[in-house]
Amino acid sequence: MKKLFKKADFILIIVCCLLAFAFFLPRLDRGKELRAVITCGGKEYRTIELNKVEAAYTLEPECSPAVVIRVEKGAIGFVQADCPNKLCVKSGMLTRSGQTAVCLPAKTVITISGGQKQADEPAVITY
Repeated sequence: MKKLFKKADFILIIVCCLLAFAFFLPRLDRGKELRAVITCGGKEYRTIELNKVEAAYTLEPECSPAVVIRVEKGAIGFVQADCPNKLCVKSGMLTRSGQTAVCLPAKTVITISGGQKQADEPAVITY
């Protein structure tokens, strides 16, 4: 009776499995630190490590119309804006990697990166 697999076949299968594991290893090693980047007028205003925030505070970047950004442990978001439609305030607090809030009239963007992105969350949310 002929053997179905030879010794070289097993070695090839093991090497392929190790390569596949090595390819996905960086995705498993994502940092747990959530980082918020605030840009105002196309320039980086501030970068905040959200998991290291001790007490809640507000920021008021130099932009027109004026906006107020609230920073808490693990969350950030617009809480007040002088723009007409206030969609940035309605976007709520950002808490997960990949979320973004934008105030177009003020040219202010908040983006969260790092941490683990949830598999069950939608790719895009619109208002």
